[in-house]
Amino acid sequence: MNNVDILEQQVFAARKKLSTQEQLMVNDYVENNSVSPVAAWLLWVFLGQLGAHRFLFKKPYAALMLTLEIIGWVTLILIIGFGFLSAVWIWWIVDAFSIQSWLKESRLQAAYRGINQITGKSVEELSGINYASFNGASFVNYSNQTQQPQQPTQDQQQNNFDPNNGKPINSESVNNQSSSANVEPQQTSDSSSAQSVNDIDGDFTDFSKPKE
Repeated sequence: MNNVDILEQQVFAARKKLSTQEQLMVNDYVENNSVSPVAAWLLWVFLGQLGAHRFLFKKPYAALMLTLEIIGWVTLILIIGFGFLSAVWIWWIVDAFSIQSWLKESRLQAAYRGINQITGKSVEELSGINYASFNGASFVNYSNQTQQPQQPTQDQQQNNFDPNNGKPINSESVNNQSSSANVEPQQTSDSSSAQSVNDIDGDFTDFSKPKE
């Protein structure tokens, strides 16, 4: 996924959090602050070999394209001049296939700035997607981390209390977690106590069967 795709995902997610009035304001901001398609294509047709369309979109190597064009016309009397001009013409035609994506990127950049100015919040904050850099290497950080439950301490296990809800821990779970702390249930002469111990140590996976 390239930078434009990440930015598009980020802007679309942030726009869903805006009200209708805020979305209309963002649309107006984009229209007034993005590159006009008519201007882009006119510059490419008439001044494209001088790199005018690259200057408009603030793309790299615009000055290099202009320099090669000038050198080509200056050295046209020599054979090498045709080589410079041919390279610029091929470059000029290839750029025609990139103008649409540049227009899309320009509108996304304008929306990115407009959302920040209109809402006072960053696009990352609204969308939940952190976009590190606008032109350089970028990454997306999804902050959907779930909080891990705290493990009970040894003292809490010995006291037979769950730290999360404060309820007593079943003696069977305590025996499984700490094998060294196994405690045998004390047998008493009281029949009710014996019945209680048997109930705790018994298997209740199928409690629908009647007790024998």
